[in-house]
Amino acid sequence: MRYLALALFSSLAFIPATSFAGIYDSPNMNLFVKSEHNSTDSITSAGIEVMAKNNYSNFGAAFTTALGSAEVFTKKGDRETFLTLDSGIKFGYFSDFFVYGEVGLDLIELAVYDDRDDHDYRDRYDDDHNNIDGYVGVGMGVDSKPFRIEIYARAREIDSRYWEAQNHGYAGLQVSISF
Repeated sequence: MRYLALALFSSLAFIPATSFAGIYDSPNMNLFVKSEHNSTDSITSAGIEVMAKNNYSNFGAAFTTALGSAEVFTKKGDRETFLTLDSGIKFGYFSDFFVYGEVGLDLIELAVYDDRDDHDYRDRYDDDHNNIDGYVGVGMGVDSKPFRIEIYARAREIDSRYWEAQNHGYAGLQVSISF
């Protein structure tokens, strides 16, 4: 399962424009920076988004990949800082004004996720919340070609083998330039 998800999500960064010929408009490519926060945590990223819409509709999908830096506080009160490689899919209505739903995961954690059963006895009880980091969210924005601005809200699962994030809700702002 892990390898299947890794193959599917890592391929999002390499979607060729010619794969949409005849079915979709030429894909839009956006470079973006984004920042999301809650009361204690922050995630700042830069990335690329490739959008595909049907020729006769504004409904479509956008595939995103972003490299970022996260700083979160754990339930134990410690501060954790780490790199993220969020990759996801947005589904929605994309026009001058757009709304979408999204789902994604952290490819770095997916690539190095350790699910072996060779931990010692004590670690098995602390390992209950070591899920691959992921998110689900909604957003909306304005596209004034070539610039886009959007706001979004996400629920994130962020943890590791030894800690779990204190907060899971984030609100963010993304600014993009289209090509």
